[in-house]
Amino acid sequence: MALGDTAIGDTAIDHTDIGSPDLDRTALGRIVSLTGVGPKHWQDLSATSPGGIPFAGYLCRQESDWLGALALTQVAGRERLEFIASMPKIPYPYQYDGRGQVQLVIPIPARATDARFTVKLDGTCIIFYALRDEEGRVLEVIPRTRLQPVLTPSRWGDWNTLLAEALPDRTPVERAVQEQGVTLAFELWGYRNPHLVSYDTPLALTLHTGIRHRKLLAFPRLAQIARHYGFSLVDSIQVATPDAAGLAAAYQAWQEKMETLNAAAGADRYVQEGAVLVVSTARVAHYYKCKPPSIEEIHWRTDQSIGREVVQQALYKMRENGYDFAGGRVEDLIAELEQDFQKPHVEQQEELIRRVWLEYVVELQKKEWLRGLAEQSGLDPRDTPNLMRYLSQHYPRKDMRWVYSAVVELYGLG
Repeated sequence: MALGDTAIGDTAIDHTDIGSPDLDRTALGRIVSLTGVGPKHWQDLSATSPGGIPFAGYLCRQESDWLGALALTQVAGRERLEFIASMPKIPYPYQYDGRGQVQLVIPIPARATDARFTVKLDGTCIIFYALRDEEGRVLEVIPRTRLQPVLTPSRWGDWNTLLAEALPDRTPVERAVQEQGVTLAFELWGYRNPHLVSYDTPLALTLHTGIRHRKLLAFPRLAQIARHYGFSLVDSIQVATPDAAGLAAAYQAWQEKMETLNAAAGADRYVQEGAVLVVSTARVAHYYKCKPPSIEEIHWRTDQSIGREVVQQALYKMRENGYDFAGGRVEDLIAELEQDFQKPHVEQQEELIRRVWLEYVVELQKKEWLRGLAEQSGLDPRDTPNLMRYLSQHYPRKDMRWVYSAVVELYGLG
């Protein structure tokens, strides 16, 4: 018997009784009807929480506000339909004008109270959400990445280990999720979790987003949560007046500044991935991506070229989403890029894409071999001199600089 939708935290729990032989067929139909997202974008999921609670349903892979959302149809053996928000895809503030030309337009919501640019950290988004029973009681607070329902270690990256190093005590995060009724998104960043940007910080976890009822929390409210629970909050690099023209000018100025900083850092080195423009009302926020033009991923830009750095970003995304590079194909990378770029632009850069794919996979394999040698040595990785002495037996002198850098990245030494 349908009792309607009940909002709990950032979730909507539909208490409709869907326990029937047609569950698998009808549940997806209800999900499609409620979200407007077609069935091809919902991926089956069956997982077990770190605390041992089984749950199942669907995960949205559509590049939209629903990206990464969970539609749970069963938790701990009990059936119902529940939506759990993820970190949505952040749009660029570009629109077509009446002549079909692309324009930078900053929408300002009614009663906007705050506008700012925050640093766009280049790492892995770790999302903490509440798994609840049918009455809305929290069973467990679970960390995940955007397109995985739980953190899943692989031969290419152990997110649980990195998270444990950056956040030894999860109690404050678990309390915040439960007490504030929110999903919280942090960035796990630093040279221990390498991406495009070069960092001097080994590893850090920084709060950047709160989500309640599928809406982004106003930044001042997010800052209150960070202060109350002792979280590191993403830096604001400019606080501005919520004015469309002024924000558009500031947006373009930050693009130019970040492009200049990256160019000054030298070839194949990046110190800025971008910023996020956050415009808030008293309750909710609207996010807009602001990147240096050289690393924007905008599929309709006729002048947009696909450079090495854009291909690398796509590979990092695939790795975080649990892609198995051991059995992978470059065609999967091409398909990933075609989500952000027009197919002819991707085809024009196919030689580059294939070369970067090969370099990346070889680098992963080299690090996997190195990790195996370090484990085989039986040495404590913190005993750097003896570990390097042992590894020198397996590598020529010219490779030892790479070996040392890889050891620092893998084990946080140096």
